[in-house]
Amino acid sequence: MYFRNYFASLCLLLGAQTALAQSHALVDRNRSSERANVFIFQSIDGEYGRIQKSFKSQPETVNQTWRGYGIRNGVGVELFKFTQFSLSHTLVNLRSRDSSLENMRGSRLSGEVTFAFSAPITNIQFGLGVIASQMDYQNYEKSGAYVGTGHYFNMGFNYFVSQMFSVQFLGKRSTTRHTASGGSLDLQEMHSNTDSLSFGLAIWI
Repeated sequence: MYFRNYFASLCLLLGAQTALAQSHALVDRNRSSERANVFIFQSIDGEYGRIQKSFKSQPETVNQTWRGYGIRNGVGVELFKFTQFSLSHTLVNLRSRDSSLENMRGSRLSGEVTFAFSAPITNIQFGLGVIASQMDYQNYEKSGAYVGTGHYFNMGFNYFVSQMFSVQFLGKRSTTRHTASGGSLDLQEMHSNTDSLSFGLAIWI
């Protein structure tokens, strides 16, 4: 009885995966490659990484681990079902792992080019992008403003539920450099190297 139930469950699982793959493959195959496909998207990003701090009053740098999240909204255009160009805005909330009173909040603007490869189960995509950011840093009662630039690359999957909707899952590695633009803090620069996981929904117009 146990093996019969196990075999039946395995058959149902394989059948469901086959149906999902056929659904995605059918939708992706019927999408037009002769016109530009416009899409808008929203995602939730979980971020984790290292920040190196440089101070005016001391030559030594300080390394810390930070983590947080972001909410990203954007718009893009896809050409020939292969090349995508997109612009996005992310609201960011980061916090030091060492102190809950040390945090950064702000926004990022990103421009990205992505190459998408069709596959039977889910499309695979690789992207490169540039970042411009404005962050408000707070450490206890002290605060300051910082502007930054950087770049990133990502890899992920895009599964089409229908011709109008797709679900995206991305992994991203970012490098950013922030410099002080306001406030009286001794902290002069911050160099960050972070990894993030992103889950979102795209609407294709």
